[in-house]
Amino acid sequence: MIVRLWKGFGWLGVAAALVLSLTPPVINEAGHTDKIVHLTGYAVLMFWWAQIVVRRRWRLALAVVLFGAAIELLQGLTPDRDPDVFDALANTGGVLLGWFAARLLPNLPDTLGKLFRPR
Repeated sequence: MIVRLWKGFGWLGVAAALVLSLTPPVINEAGHTDKIVHLTGYAVLMFWWAQIVVRRRWRLALAVVLFGAAIELLQGLTPDRDPDVFDALANTGGVLLGWFAARLLPNLPDTLGKLFRPR
């Protein structure tokens, strides 16, 4: 049950990343604030999915990096966004950070499932 919920929220995260990346910006992109948002967002996305994709995480990491790169390319087709190689690099840094965090805290859904399992 908890894994299905985890996957559901994971897909919501993917959808949110897609929508927030292709609609007009909601934050001021002056300075490097958006790079922190990219780094954090992709770290959370990678960490979240790495909790249920425990074997061959490098494939997951590659998929998330390619997802971020595809979004950057799609931004070139939108009127309010421009592709940015530094955003893609921040996304990739976030993926690496999320991967590292998942190694430190593995199998969180199973742990939460045990906590909330009726006794």
